[in-house]
Amino acid sequence: MSFLAKRELLAQMDNRQLIAENYETECVRQCSYDLRLGKELYMAGEPVPRFLSEEEPYVSLPPGQFAILTCYEIVDIPRNMMAFLSVRSKYKLEGLVNISGFHVDPTFKGVLRFGVQNVGPADILLKLYEPTFTIFFAELTSDEIGGGRDKEDDIHFKQGLTGIRLEDVQLLGGKNFTLSTLQKDVDRLRTLVNIYGAAAISAIVALMLRLFFR
Repeated sequence: MSFLAKRELLAQMDNRQLIAENYETECVRQCSYDLRLGKELYMAGEPVPRFLSEEEPYVSLPPGQFAILTCYEIVDIPRNMMAFLSVRSKYKLEGLVNISGFHVDPTFKGVLRFGVQNVGPADILLKLYEPTFTIFFAELTSDEIGGGRDKEDDIHFKQGLTGIRLEDVQLLGGKNFTLSTLQKDVDRLRTLVNIYGAAAISAIVALMLRLFFR
C-alpha cells in the first residue's frame, strides 16, 4: 500500500476522480485533501437534522456534545484504492474527536458522514465550507476486493440519498447531556438549595426561639 502525493492527487482530481463533486484545488496538501464542512448536520438530542446556509454558516458544539457532520465534497473511491480519515489538527487541539470510522472502503461513492464529540473544555465553532477533516488516499496492491458498488447504489446516489440517515437520528435522538447542560443543572440545584436552605434554617431558628421563650 502506498499513499498518493500532491502531484498524483492533483492529476486525478483535475479529472474528477477521487473527488467527484465540489473539488477545490486549494484543499490539496502534500499528501492529503482537506474536506470542507457540508450543509447538513445533526446535533444529538435534537428532533431532526439542521442545515447551515451562507446566511447562517456557523454552528457551535458545546463541551460533551455529540454530532454528525457531513462533508461538502462527494468522494468516489476506485476499486484499487482506500482512504483514511482524520480531523484537522486545528480542531483536534480544541477537543473535536472523530468517533466514527477512520477509513473509506474501495468503491464507496457519496457524502462522508462523521460522528464527532467535543471533549474539550470550551465550545467549538465550526463554519460552512471551512476545511474541517482530512482524507488520505492509498493505492492497494491489488483490486481483487470482491463485490463492489452495484447499479442500485448508483441509482441511490443519483437520487441524492447520501446525507444523514434516519437511523443516525434515531440512534442519537435521545436527550443529550453535555458538560454545559450538566453545569447548568448543578447551578440550578445550588440556587434552589441556597433559597430553600436559607428558608429552612430561618424556620428552624424561629421555632427554637418560640420554644425557648415560651
